[in-house]
This record gives sequence, C-alpha cells and structure tokens, in this order.
Amino acid sequence: MIYATPQQIPWSVQYGLNMSTYVGRLDLSEQEGLGHYVEALLNDWGDSACRPGAPVVWSVEHGQQDITWLMARAVADRLWQRLENDGDLAGRLRLQGELASRGALADALAERRPGLVVTTSHGMTGPLNDAAALRAQLGAPVDLRHEPLRADDLRDWRPSGAIWYAHACCSAGSDSESRYANLLAADSAIGQTLNGVAAAAGAMVAPLPRKLLGMPAPLRAFVGHVEPTFDWTLRDPTTKQVLTHVLAQSLYNDLFQQDMRTPIGYALRRVFDEAGAFHALWQDDKRKINANVPRMRDWALYHQLVSMDRQTLVILGDPTVALPPLA
Repeated sequence: MIYATPQQIPWSVQYGLNMSTYVGRLDLSEQEGLGHYVEALLNDWGDSACRPGAPVVWSVEHGQQDITWLMARAVADRLWQRLENDGDLAGRLRLQGELASRGALADALAERRPGLVVTTSHGMTGPLNDAAALRAQLGAPVDLRHEPLRADDLRDWRPSGAIWYAHACCSAGSDSESRYANLLAADSAIGQTLNGVAAAAGAMVAPLPRKLLGMPAPLRAFVGHVEPTFDWTLRDPTTKQVLTHVLAQSLYNDLFQQDMRTPIGYALRRVFDEAGAFHALWQDDKRKINANVPRMRDWALYHQLVSMDRQTLVILGDPTVALPPLA
C-alpha cells in the first residue's frame, strides 16, 4: 500500500512496482474519510451490504467512429459474455444504449448494491482553460448525453465494499508530465489534450474514486488509468482482434473464483505481465530499426504505447481486498 499523494510518491513509482509487486494507493486525509476506509479494511467490510452476485456493467457508445464503440465491445461485451453465462450471478445488469445515462447508473447502484461495477466511457478531460473545473471533474465517466457522472449523483448509493473498474481516460488520475508527451505530436489533438491535462491538473488522484473510498461505507478498491487510454491499445492493428481477454480473465475468472478469495492486486497480475511482454517486443523492435527492417518504427510505437497503457492501470485502495464469496 502506498499511502501518499502522487506528488509525494510519484505515479512512476507505482508503475514500476506494478511490474513485480501487488500495489495499491490510498490518498485520503482524516477529513476526507481515511478513518472510514481503515476501519472497513480492518473489519474486512464485516458490515458489507454489497452483493457479489449482482455485478453491474455500464457501457457508453458515441458512434462507431468513436473509441467508446470499441471500448464497449473489447471490454464490456467480453466481460458480459462471461457474466451472462454464470448462473450464480443472477442479479447481474447490463446498461447500454439509451440506458447508459448517469441517472440510470446511479439508480442501478443504489438499488442493486453490486459487488463489481464495470464502466466504459470517455473520462472527463476538460475544460483545459479552467484548471479548477478540470480538477473537480477529472476522469469522471461521461454518459451518452456527454454529461459527466458526479459524486453527488451517487448520494443514495453506499458502495459497502464494491470494487469498481473504470475504463476511461484519467479515471484514476493525471500526472504533471504525460508519459506519452514525446511519442505523439504536441500540436495534434491528442497531444494538446495530453499536455493540457498535465498542465492544468498536475499529479493527482481523480476526485470520484477519492470520494467513494472515503465514504462511511467505502469502496474496497477502484481500478482505472492514469492519463488517457487509446484505441490502439485495445486491438491488434493488423488482425483487428481485441487484446482484452486478459482483463476479462482478471475481472471474472479471478475475482469470482469460489475456492479462494482472490485479492484485486493478484487478480490483475496478468495485465502487468502483458506490460512486460509488450515492453520486450518494443526492445526487439528497436533492434530491428537499427537493422533497417521496414515498418519497425510503427511497430515500436505501437508496442511501447500498449506497454505503457498496461503499466498505467492502477489500483486505488488496498491491493489485498477481495470480493466476498457468493454464498
């Protein structure tokens, strides 16, 4: 457990430790609910009211040309196929299409008290010209009407030990300097967003998970990305096959394993193994560039981006927490 802000102990330390250790981060003060989280952790959420047999999957789509379309298919659909065929998860719920509103999500969380929440959407990364407003809503899931989910929308929900995975830009936070800054053109749309978020928000944990981890009946853990995530990292550029089977294994096969409770840090180990594998491919690409092998610069950029994307997936909360058993 890293107990510090990203300014005190940088995100880069967490990225490095993710490759060999099961790591989580807690950035809360006493005024923000640190005591609530510590008490729940020491009690293993003994008064937990979350229902592990009632997972909720919420996926937003803004058209086939938008990254949210790919997120819904590569992440939400892949996971839902497994949840839908599990008779022990009869309380499951999928919210998509016209049901992918912030109000529908808030209502579903309050009514169903899910043990696992999975959301795919854009994460709020603006306005870049108003640092205070950006910091207040950084990474918040954006619904089908382009409205960001706010902590106040969830006032009727007691997380009570749920685990939330949010696939969205900056869903876990931002950094004072983007790791992608030198890989993408600074004057491109994505380059301007990367540099604008870094300049306006700096190194911080996103406000929504901070709020949920500090509530009287807090989340167990929140899993998300620091900085933006890319469509490139979700599928192979040649075959177009999606690259998220490892994530689905982590969030279903491991988290819902019934002969033993699987800590969230251990459940995500395969994701960080992938980071190492793609890093090795990147190193090999660089050797091929020096040997003048065609197209290797494109492959080197691709493998480096995927490796960094996997590394910048982080756990907020204690990495040893696990869903309660179904029975």
